[in-house]
Amino acid sequence: MVELVVALVCLLALVLGATTLARLAHRGLRLRHDVRLEAGTGALGRATHGWVSPTQAPETRSDPFHRLNAHTRLDAYAPALVSRLPAGNYTLAARDLPLAELGLKAAAREARVPLDSAFVSLIYRKPSVLLRQEATFPAATGLWE
Repeated sequence: MVELVVALVCLLALVLGATTLARLAHRGLRLRHDVRLEAGTGALGRATHGWVSPTQAPETRSDPFHRLNAHTRLDAYAPALVSRLPAGNYTLAARDLPLAELGLKAAAREARVPLDSAFVSLIYRKPSVLLRQEATFPAATGLWE
């Protein structure tokens, strides 16, 4: 009899946990969708401060250091070569205000989700959970002139 009661309590806790987790995950996905929509529509209306000259020349980097570290450590190479890419670690390291030049702007939203009273009394002692999502998109126009 005792084992049956313990098994029922454990089963009840598992069901409550699974349903609460599913509800929180769904709410988090909806919140992420909303914040990405807000950041994306804002990015379509913003422009960068201009990055490059109108004529694009091909990249000619023959040094093996550039090939090996093309994505991570180009700012450590001397002499520094001018990057013609609109964005990258090397290009951003060479700029004074890379966030402003890329037109980055963060959008954030948060939502407080109330929890079921049974879940609160059995598992989690707080009445609600705060979900927060943040997305940062670069400006969509002005990278190439």
